[in-house]
Amino acid sequence: MTLLKRCCCCWDLRGGSLAVGVISFLLIGVGEIIVAIYCLLNIDETRKRLKFDNAVTFGIVDPDSDAAAYIFFGILVLVAVIYIICSLLLIHGVRTKRRFLLLPWVFFTFLNMVMAFSGGILALINSHGYALPIIVGCIVLTISITWIYFTCVVFSFFQALQDGDYW
Repeated sequence: MTLLKRCCCCWDLRGGSLAVGVISFLLIGVGEIIVAIYCLLNIDETRKRLKFDNAVTFGIVDPDSDAAAYIFFGILVLVAVIYIICSLLLIHGVRTKRRFLLLPWVFFTFLNMVMAFSGGILALINSHGYALPIIVGCIVLTISITWIYFTCVVFSFFQALQDGDYW
């Protein structure tokens, strides 16, 4: 029994899963790499806009050095590359109807969205009445809820493949 029957009331699960794969590949994977590489190439400008304190670096790296920024954006590139691989596996799995190729994307996206959802809630809790953290928290929560829905669409297609609905 599948969780959902259709994606956004107009597409079947296969088309919706394929669209989710392409959107996640382009917007999250490629977009995140472009931003990270741009920030790495313009590290002086990035350091002016972002502050790395000891809470982020855990006291391991001096927050006034460029090392903290290089480590942060290096990890960002690594996560983006993993997301691109998972998105390509999703697209290939939907095209060829191989259900286990959908799972890396489902797990990785679900974990990312749980962390983003938690970050949005923390931004709202720690806003202290200021408008910007409230706006950022609401935007992050909205995006997280949307991607959790997309994860449910892909997982429903995974279940439909198990049930034999697309054979």
